[in-house]
Amino acid sequence: MAEERYFNAYINPLAFLEVDEPWASNIDRAPDLEAVLRFLCPPETSSDFESVIGRYREISNESKRLFAAPAEKNILEKLVWPLRNAKASYMVGNYLGTISLSGMVAEMVAILVFEISNLSINGKPLDKKTQENIFTRTFENLGQDQRVRVLHGFDLIDDEMKSNFDTIRDRRKRYLHLFSHEHAQIARDAIAVYDAAIKLVVRVVGQDIKEGVIMLNPALIKYLEQKGVMQSEEKGEAATAV
Repeated sequence: MAEERYFNAYINPLAFLEVDEPWASNIDRAPDLEAVLRFLCPPETSSDFESVIGRYREISNESKRLFAAPAEKNILEKLVWPLRNAKASYMVGNYLGTISLSGMVAEMVAILVFEISNLSINGKPLDKKTQENIFTRTFENLGQDQRVRVLHGFDLIDDEMKSNFDTIRDRRKRYLHLFSHEHAQIARDAIAVYDAAIKLVVRVVGQDIKEGVIMLNPALIKYLEQKGVMQSEEKGEAATAV
């Protein structure tokens, strides 16, 4: 006679019971916002309103604040809204989502820093062909570790920015690439990674205040002018946010 073995299991772990058939008809309970929150939050994570708001407050103690962002399509879609979604992920206990999205933002920041730097060697711009000759591929197609080393090597980022890039890459690797890494400290690490991503975005945007006017990163200003989303009153002046 075969030996019987027992184990704990989640039944239908991916199902939204109030919506999916045949369960929806059998339980006779219309989906509401509470049901949506229960589905969004992992089973072991509290989904009541107070807990969700509490987690928002936990992740909202950024050491740097992104209080303004240029309304340029790529900046919003690649930097700002992913950061907002990273914060929303933390609210519902999706700490992996926070780490993953913050890592994606860090990659976009690295590419943007390179793009707006207008880097040249011996007076020759680093176009795609030159990048491939030097790096074996375009900067955008390098791994993030290589991108950060290039940026730091050309003094396009300082030690503080490199440290933030490294923090994000290191912790992202642990959770997204190592099956053996435990999740005991994942909430704390999600906050650290999100905070590092905020710092990077704030640095590339600028956000200095002078006489009540937002002064952006001069290199970013040129990028925004090329995109047609910013105009300066006087050519050469450090343009203001619009």
